[in-house]
Amino acid sequence: MNPLFATALAEETAELSQALEGATKEEALAAGTIMGVSLGIIVTLTIVYYILRVIADWKIFTKAGRAGWKSLIPILCDYEEYGICWQSSIGLIYGIGTLAIQIINYYNKAPAMWLNYVTLFIVIVCLVLNFKQSMKLSRSFGKGTGFGWGLFLLGPIFRLVLGFGSAQYAGNPDR
Repeated sequence: MNPLFATALAEETAELSQALEGATKEEALAAGTIMGVSLGIIVTLTIVYYILRVIADWKIFTKAGRAGWKSLIPILCDYEEYGICWQSSIGLIYGIGTLAIQIINYYNKAPAMWLNYVTLFIVIVCLVLNFKQSMKLSRSFGKGTGFGWGLFLLGPIFRLVLGFGSAQYAGNPDR
């Protein structure tokens, strides 16, 4: 689970428990049930997202002549995907950046303002890289800018279309 989300959830739970101090047993049970169901839905959707992403990336990798199993390892997956449509070194930077965000959020127990700025900077850089990569991946399979936007905004769905559709790998558009 994302450490930022876990921290926000813990804060909300603490606020909810303070608000429920005068509540009846039934009201507290109802609130806890709603929180549990919400958390279950979020975890389930996250797992489904990652499973769909791995399946789609496996197919995309095999279409591009790469080993599909590399989609199972997070940073290696980014490295290979950026190598398909851009430069592998940028994929490594993206993978390390996302890992750095997770590490900073995990160890940032006492919020230091400068760490928040570093995290924000890394998030913005990763978003820009992800957007550019989506456009280049779209072009490397002969698709247009609209499909690139779809890859950026609705990744797993458009990745499945790219992997299981009729699109053929046309090569790295930068080479």
